[in-house]
Amino acid sequence: AVVSTQSTGGINLSITDTLSSHYVAPLSVDFNKLAGTLTLSFFIHNAIVALIRNNANPKNNTRDTMAAFLMVALTYGLVGVLFLITYPLDKSCIADVPSQLLFDNVSLNDLLAFLAKVFQILQLVTVFPLVCFVLRSQLFLGVFKDPFVSYKHVILFNVLVSLLCILIAIVYPKVNTVIRYVGSFCGLAYVFFFPCAIYLLHCYKNLTLTWYSAAFHILIMLFGLFNLISQFLTFSDYL
Repeated sequence: AVVSTQSTGGINLSITDTLSSHYVAPLSVDFNKLAGTLTLSFFIHNAIVALIRNNANPKNNTRDTMAAFLMVALTYGLVGVLFLITYPLDKSCIADVPSQLLFDNVSLNDLLAFLAKVFQILQLVTVFPLVCFVLRSQLFLGVFKDPFVSYKHVILFNVLVSLLCILIAIVYPKVNTVIRYVGSFCGLAYVFFFPCAIYLLHCYKNLTLTWYSAAFHILIMLFGLFNLISQFLTFSDYL
């Protein structure tokens, strides 16, 4: 829908004319906001193990995972880049949409955009239980040493997650902001801290730890902490 709708509008992008309503800065000091969102994409990678654990043909896991990554990258890349290049209004309008959802920048009078929203609801109906399964499996495995404790635990967990999502949708329905805060916080643990800490502990126990390896991995952990703290800052306000 986005490709069909936006491809007819022509190119509306400028990276040189700062007075143009279509101007987009090639570089931004507020990169930290995007970094928080990108960290969530790395964090969600740990869901792959839970998703492919019960595959009928484990030998195809690598192939299936590579295909999934490729399709997701092409989908988000094509839609995001094309939408930015062809968006006919001031580029700041994209960020000014209260919900921060891309489709809210497209008129519902467009049939393809309307159908895309319908299929988006279908996608959410199918993806939400999958995300709950991944979160539940990891939490229960870490706490109870069993990904499925009992039906009572599963129902309680699903109810709590659903209530949390509904509460956020009512009180603070800013998708991108929620994503970057959650991504930077969870990414600090799963992307930056735990992998480095476990590796350093392993090297220490095996007497193979070197000072430069320790320094490098500590810098990675500090970068994750900086990424989390920076989500509360707007660097352009200080320049």
